[in-house]
Amino acid sequence: MENLIKHFNSIDTSFRKMKFVTVLALVSAVIIAVGSVAASGWFMEKANGTIYVVDKGSAVMASRTQEDSHRELEAMDHVSRFHELMFNLSPSAESIQRNLDRALVMSDKSAYDYWMDLSERGFYQRLVSANISQEFVADSIKVDMLTYPHSVTTYGKIFLLRESNITAYQFESTCRLVDVERSQNNPHGLMIERFTVTRNENIGTRKRH
Repeated sequence: MENLIKHFNSIDTSFRKMKFVTVLALVSAVIIAVGSVAASGWFMEKANGTIYVVDKGSAVMASRTQEDSHRELEAMDHVSRFHELMFNLSPSAESIQRNLDRALVMSDKSAYDYWMDLSERGFYQRLVSANISQEFVADSIKVDMLTYPHSVTTYGKIFLLRESNITAYQFESTCRLVDVERSQNNPHGLMIERFTVTRNENIGTRKRH
């Protein structure tokens, strides 16, 4: 009888151990499952928080927490490149036209109207006939990222380079930026609107050495 009691006690102990192991296995499985779901959600959130910005034609990975600052850099680069195309001019009609065509991809009709006004006044023709080059140097570009469309003010200088002298002009322009679809010719996905030159003042001429 005593042996039978010990046998049942052994069975009961084994059953309890098996029950404990089973419960432990189930709890572990639940923890692993919950952990896997949480990890998947974290990775998805991290992936969704990744964006790509274009810096000089190359895609650069960034986080969405950096999106605003990167967008401001894109805006400044877009405006800077536009001014370079519009105002860095060589005494070549073909080169001037080529730069204009590239600038117009980045802007609306306001830039074309500005170019047409100078063209009708013979400005570009005088550059070509007198063999004068023009260079634009940006001092600063201020972009208001808190408003949309983004208002932009560009400060800089323009230099007319003649064989004998250099004439400098204090330059200022305003425009606004709107978002458009990115493309190969417009990698930042921005468009310049209402481009206006607000200051183009002669500040002096010096002889070339």
